[in-house]
Order: sequence, then structure tokens, then C-alpha cells
Amino acid sequence: MTLEEPEPQYHLRLEPDELGVTATALRLLVSDEAHEAQIRALAREVLDGLEGEPDERDIVSVALGSKQMKITHTALRSLFRDLGREQAEELEILRRVIDKLPDEHVMRAISLD
Repeated sequence: MTLEEPEPQYHLRLEPDELGVTATALRLLVSDEAHEAQIRALAREVLDGLEGEPDERDIVSVALGSKQMKITHTALRSLFRDLGREQAEELEILRRVIDKLPDEHVMRAISLD
């Protein structure tokens, strides 16, 4: 009998102003993908993680498995593409959070199956 190694987790460390925009992106993904139960479930898991206790510097660390990381990246990129210049502040915050995640090539390699 072999024991499966737990999937290594990526820790996304978010500042207070990054929590709201990340939550918004995930909620929009949930509503856009209402027919995809797996996507909704993964996004909700991440949303739950956003409610974690901040550390002494007011940073919330969200542990993400590879699938949760991919869903988070997808949600952030989707909202980033949807916002316009008039939302410059939100775009900057989104860019900061996206930059904290591994690059596009890593995300494409992650399968949700």
C-alpha cells in the first residue's frame, strides 16, 4: 500500500486592498460558470480562504492547490480584461495579485480534469 503525497500548496499572500478585488473576480467567475460545478466549487474554496485571519502585518495567506491556483488566475485575468481605463486603481491591484501567481505557461499546464 502506498500513501499518496499531498499536493504541494502555493501560498498566495494578499494585502487588505487585494482581498476585495480577488473576491470580486472569483464571485464573477462563479456566476459566469454557473453550469460548471467543479469551477464553482474550486472558486468557493478560494473565497473561503480569503476570509482567513491576517498576520501581524495584515496579510492573509491563502493556501492554494494547483486547481485552485488556476481558477484564481483565470478569475483575475478575466476581470482584468473586462475593466477599462476608468478603473485604473482596480487594474493596478489586479496586476499586483496576478504577478504574485506563477506565469501563464504554468497555468496552462494545470489540468482541471
